[in-house]
Amino acid sequence: MSKKSKILVCGSVVIDIISKKKFYGGTAGNIAYGLGQMKARPLLFSLVGKDFNKEYGPHLAKNGVDLQVRTDKKMNTANFSYSILEKGSSNEIWEPNAYVNINKLSILETVDIKKLKDVSIAIFAPGNPESTYNHLLEFKNFAPKAQIIFDPGQMINYYSKQQFISCMNLADILILNNNEYGKISKILDKDLVKFFTNSNKTIIKTSGANGSNIYNKSKITNINAPKPKQVLDAMGAGDAYRAGMIYKLWQGKSITAACKFGATIASINVEYIGCQSYKIQKKLL
Repeated sequence: MSKKSKILVCGSVVIDIISKKKFYGGTAGNIAYGLGQMKARPLLFSLVGKDFNKEYGPHLAKNGVDLQVRTDKKMNTANFSYSILEKGSSNEIWEPNAYVNINKLSILETVDIKKLKDVSIAIFAPGNPESTYNHLLEFKNFAPKAQIIFDPGQMINYYSKQQFISCMNLADILILNNNEYGKISKILDKDLVKFFTNSNKTIIKTSGANGSNIYNKSKITNINAPKPKQVLDAMGAGDAYRAGMIYKLWQGKSITAACKFGATIASINVEYIGCQSYKIQKKLL
């Protein structure tokens, strides 16, 4: 890792409202927060609303995130509301608000070009299939030697077979959870790993407390999930995993070492309520 090397985090920034309490969230926001805790000074590329600069923006900046975002002056930042109903059911409401126009945003026209030139690793977390592919392609053409991570996340259901393959062709690493793995295998009409057996892609499947698996061609590496001191909130653990993994890749470590560290950060995240509440002790870095 050179002193100038930078990390680019692309994707959603969301205000989570859980049981009427407000938290900071969104996949890209959560990953950037984690990297900021590790003093990596990540560049955050996203589309936010007019309310972002009141609290959320200053919160991320205070925690070491370089905000390279576009602000919509008419609409608010995306919102996700979640509440528990009777008999264990839940009510979820997704309001994209300003983020609905993410397709119209250009990385090259939003992120400081001098900083973008120094990016050595980038993650593309959930947008929609069109915006994710366009941003992947735009960045790949600009920085062909940078390492690219594709993270379709909860948008996996919206990908066609060809859209997914097109994004994979531009990426070096794919990361997704067990549920998303099953969904994309159905879309591909074939087990995901088997579909890409002959490629040089690295596929990471996370399974929460059951650990994670790294697939590269015919090789499978199992990563155990460290046991947390307590589990208060599992929301955002996957994003914390990604932050830890990216941090170690940025340092030049192996994918196995990176995923082990990612699992460690995820285990710390679940000990706190909210996706962006945890702190990382210096001795871990």
